[in-house]
Amino acid sequence: MPRLQIPKAHDFILKLCAQAGVTLRRFKHVKEFEREVIQFMKHHDILCLATSRNDTPRCTPLGYFTQGLTVHILSEGGGKFANLKANQNVAYSIASRIKGGRGLMRVRGLQVWGKAHIISMKRDQQQFEEILILTGIMKTLGRRGIGGLPPFHYRFIKIEPERIRYLNLSRGINNVTWVRG
Repeated sequence: MPRLQIPKAHDFILKLCAQAGVTLRRFKHVKEFEREVIQFMKHHDILCLATSRNDTPRCTPLGYFTQGLTVHILSEGGGKFANLKANQNVAYSIASRIKGGRGLMRVRGLQVWGKAHIISMKRDQQQFEEILILTGIMKTLGRRGIGGLPPFHYRFIKIEPERIRYLNLSRGINNVTWVRG
């Protein structure tokens, strides 16, 4: 069962929040925090995926789809797949633009650590097609008059989170960490 770790806020953060009229949240239920994270993820569409092989990291900006806290990334290839074959441990981040302002109260970001699983269009056809439907990709292609994906060896990267850290001081969330139980 997942649990939350809520850090003790530094005096600077407490003062900053007080000046902004924000109270730091103490989530009563894990589900309440998960809903916040899911909403944040739904309002964004690019993440930066970090993979690694032989102590050489690689960070790739990618579009994504969500199913709860699980992320699905459709990709046609690249060095990230060689890395994932060697090491399925990944991390990704999602951040909001500050929109011309400065200050910690405007920063909103999510860091996630987890395990990646490759779902191949060729090897895992049924599961691949289920994710195509789940993510709405097939419906979008249909609206554009396209009957399916162009012929290529597409794969989904499915990431199950093990740890999530979220900062959104404007909503009273100060680096709260979710850990899979």
